[in-house]
Amino acid sequence: MSEIRPPVYFVRHGETEWNRLGIIQGWTDIPLNDTGHEQAKSVARAFVAHPEVSRDCRFAVSPLGRTRQTMAHISEALALPESHVSIAPTIKELGFGVWEGKPFWELKASPVYPADPEARYTWRPEGGESYSDGKARLSDWLATLTEPTVVVAHGAIGRCLIGHLTNLSVRDMMGVRMHQGQYCEISNGVATWFDGTPGPA
Repeated sequence: MSEIRPPVYFVRHGETEWNRLGIIQGWTDIPLNDTGHEQAKSVARAFVAHPEVSRDCRFAVSPLGRTRQTMAHISEALALPESHVSIAPTIKELGFGVWEGKPFWELKASPVYPADPEARYTWRPEGGESYSDGKARLSDWLATLTEPTVVVAHGAIGRCLIGHLTNLSVRDMMGVRMHQGQYCEISNGVATWFDGTPGPA
């Protein structure tokens, strides 16, 4: 019998300038750009319109600035007190080590980067982490979630989170697209993405 888990509402942080330019961020602390702030506000509006997302949920955010800026827009929209949001180092982005600050195209063109998704899952960049490492550090933390939870984190660790909660194969997990300006509801082993809503915050 599969384990019954409360729903998780995953949000990838809004766009940063490094996202726009295709530069690898990892643990490097890059703030949101103007587009990123608008994307975060859009998700915040969507949560206001989603009756299941309320102050009764648990709220967890990565310690990096771009996620905390994104969560700040959500907190403002839902009138959450600062004490209601927990900073969770476990959901910090994967570290990309020596590749942080370099363009993705350079990594993908490098002979050290595996072409096969299964090999990329266990590939660990110098000074960084593999997807396998990320999924392992999430496992115990996800087991502590006993109520509906809003998680504001990052693309790579978010891929690990969705893969874990939906029991995806490694190949399918590595192919999951990680959207900005949207949120992903993960319930009963199924992940569904929702757009933000138009209009002023």
